[in-house]
Amino acid sequence: MTLGLLIMAAVFFVLFVERYVRSRRRRLFITDIVQTVRAFAGSGAGREGRITDVQTAEEKAAASVLNQAMDSVLKQITRLSEERDVLTHILETMTTGVIYVSTNGRIERMNQAAEQMFLRPIADVLGTDHWTVIHNYELGAAIDNALLFGHKWSSEMNLRKGLTVSVQVIPIPLDAPAGAGPRQIYTALLLCNDVSQWRRIEQMRSDFVANVSHELKTPITAIQGFAETLLDGEKDAQIQTEFLRVIHDESIRMKNLVADLLTLTRLESGNGGLSFSKVNLQEVVAASVRVIEPIAQAAQVVVENTVTADLVVWGAEEQLKQVVLNLVTNAIHYTPLGGVVTVFAESYVDRVKIHVADTGIGIPKEHQERVFERFYRVDRDRSRATGGTGLGLAIAKHIVQTHGGEIGVDSEPGLGSDFWFTVSRLQGLPTETPDKV
Repeated sequence: MTLGLLIMAAVFFVLFVERYVRSRRRRLFITDIVQTVRAFAGSGAGREGRITDVQTAEEKAAASVLNQAMDSVLKQITRLSEERDVLTHILETMTTGVIYVSTNGRIERMNQAAEQMFLRPIADVLGTDHWTVIHNYELGAAIDNALLFGHKWSSEMNLRKGLTVSVQVIPIPLDAPAGAGPRQIYTALLLCNDVSQWRRIEQMRSDFVANVSHELKTPITAIQGFAETLLDGEKDAQIQTEFLRVIHDESIRMKNLVADLLTLTRLESGNGGLSFSKVNLQEVVAASVRVIEPIAQAAQVVVENTVTADLVVWGAEEQLKQVVLNLVTNAIHYTPLGGVVTVFAESYVDRVKIHVADTGIGIPKEHQERVFERFYRVDRDRSRATGGTGLGLAIAKHIVQTHGGEIGVDSEPGLGSDFWFTVSRLQGLPTETPDKV
C-alpha cells in the first residue's frame, strides 16, 4: 500500500515538473519573441532581429513564420529608405526650385535651387510660415488659396533684379482626418523655374530685329532718295556722279550688312560649317596684314606685325583670318592719323594668344563688356562713317568661341585698346610662361 502511494506520488511529481518545464519554456519562448520584436522595431533597417532559441516543432514553426514576417518588413523598410534617398537626391539636384507647404502653411521641404532663388538658408525656414520666405503678396496669396480652396495658380514674376521665374502653385489633396468634417484638406507645392536667360534671349532677338531694320533702313532710304533725284532729271554731271557714288557706297554697305548677318546666323546655328585642320597662325596674321595694308595707308595708320614664329593651331583658316581682319580693321578705324596698330602673339603650352593693340581713342570701362554684342557701337556716328556694319566684333567672338577659345579687350580711354583672342595649339612649350613671338 505504501509502495503504491509512493509510486503514485512520484508520477504526479514527474507530471508536475514536466508541465512546469513546458510552461516555463513557453514563457521563455514568448519572452524571446517579444524581446526580438522590440529589438527589431527599434533597430531600423540596419540590424536583423531573429528568433533562434527554439526547441519544439511548434516553436520552430512559430519562429519561422515570425522570422519571415520580419524579413519581409525589413526588405520593405530598406526599399522605402532607398526610394527616399533617391527622391531626396533628385530633389536636391533639380534646377527647379521646390517648396512644399503643409496644411497649416508651414514650409516642410525646400531644395537648394529654391534656397538660391529666395536667398534664405534651408535650415532657417523649415517649419516656419511660408510668408517668412515668400515676400511677394500675389504669390503668398496664391499659396493660401491652394491650401484653403485647392486653387491652382501660375505666373511669371521678377523675384529680384536679374532673376525672372516662372511660378506654379499646385494644391495636393489629402485624406481628411477623423472628425475634420466634409471639407477637403490640401497641402501645396511651389515650383519655380529660372527663365531669366530665356527672357534675355528674347530681348536680344527683339533688339536684333529692331537694329537690323534700322541698319537696313538707312542705306535703303539714301539709295531711294538719291535715285529719285536722278530720275527727276538732275542735269548737273558733277551732282549726278556724286549721287551715283553715294548710291554705290550705300549699296555696298547694305551688301556687307546682309553678308555679315548671314555669317552670324550660320555661326549661331552651330559650328557654321567650319572645316578644321592644322593652321599656322603666323601665316594667317601675315596674310591678313597684307590685305588690310591699303586701308591702313589710306587712314595714315601704321600696322606692325611682330608675329614671326610658326604657331600651329587646330582651326578653320579662313575664319581665323576673318577674326584678325576684323580686329585690325576695327583698330585702324579708331586710331587717329599717325597712330600705330601692333599685332603680336603670346605662346603657351596649350594655346596661342593673338593681340591687336592700337594707340587709338580707347574704350570706356562700362562699354568694354558690350563691344562684342551685335550692333553695339561705342560711337555710332564714327562707326557708320567708317562703313562698319556693327557686326564685325560679334562675328569674331562667335568664330573664336566655335574654336573653344576666348576673346576680350583691355583698354583705357585715351591710351588705346588691346583686343586679343586665344586658340588651342598643337605643339606645346615646356613651361606656362608666355613668350612673345
